Amino acid sequence: MTINKISLSVILYLASCASFAADTSPSSSESRFHHQAEIGFLDTSESSDGLASASYSYFFQGVDQTDVPLELAPYLSQSSVVSARYATTDHQDLYALSGEYIFDSRFFIGGAYSLVTQEREWFDSSDEDTYEINAGYYFNPYAKITLSYLTSSNSNHDSYDSYNSHRSEDYDAIAAKYEHYLPFEKTSGLMLTAGVTYAEMKSEYHSAYTTYIPNGTNDFIPQMVESSHKGKDEETTLIIDADWYITNAWSVGAGYKYLNFDGKSTYSYSSQSPEGSINDTGNYISDDSFNVYTVNTSYFWKFSKYISARASIEQLFIDSDSDTSFGIAINARF
Repeated sequence: MTINKISLSVILYLASCASFAADTSPSSSESRFHHQAEIGFLDTSESSDGLASASYSYFFQGVDQTDVPLELAPYLSQSSVVSARYATTDHQDLYALSGEYIFDSRFFIGGAYSLVTQEREWFDSSDEDTYEINAGYYFNPYAKITLSYLTSSNSNHDSYDSYNSHRSEDYDAIAAKYEHYLPFEKTSGLMLTAGVTYAEMKSEYHSAYTTYIPNGTNDFIPQMVESSHKGKDEETTLIIDADWYITNAWSVGAGYKYLNFDGKSTYSYSSQSPEGSINDTGNYISDDSFNVYTVNTSYFWKFSKYISARASIEQLFIDSDSDTSFGIAINARF
């Protein structure tokens, strides 16, 4: 997985990182909304720059948030929706559009587009476009299955003085996710999520440049260097998440994720100078896996009819390493 993919995942994480709910009991008409707007900030203990995000959603049929966890109100309403999102870090910006249409038969189709732009200090900025299509079915008011396909590609060409390089990446993934909410009598309920994803990334890199090296007489002679790399990485991910809504305002949760990586690549290197040439080729095979565990808690504070504050904290454990993330947001629904 490349740095771009990891950063993209972090950016998209803010939109779904926590469970937030309100413990209020207004009438159905007062608690129904079509618009949702939010601004938020996410910070982690391992990152020096946080992530700021702004989003807007319009629900065509409206969302009733009476006596349900507020974070799950859009899910439980089964309303068609369109959304837009912007997020930024010190070096990256995300622009995203998404939508979902639900038929009377409870089948649904959806899609999403996102653009990630990355600023680089020594080279030109790079852009990455990602497209996603999905379809699924609501079995009942509480259970849903989603099948999705995601694809993205990017290429960069850098050139200065005698240096030239070209890099390209193609990413494709298929996923299946099952979600089920179990309402309880004494507490609000339990949200269960299980999913599996298979992803494949193909990459190519080529560079050529001229440098100067000293010879035996302390003179400098030109040396032409050329290198290339071609690789294929496969990633399989399994996830299981459970969020217990103790009240409509407070939730605690835990999750498990298994990631397996398989990679194969070839490389070649050559250098030419008046004193001779060097040629080298080789192959790499890599195989690794990780176990990721998370625990989290979140709270939704509804301090006015339309405006609420959200806060969440999550502790993540990756084998012997750990990380903490904290998110805050202001949410408006009207």
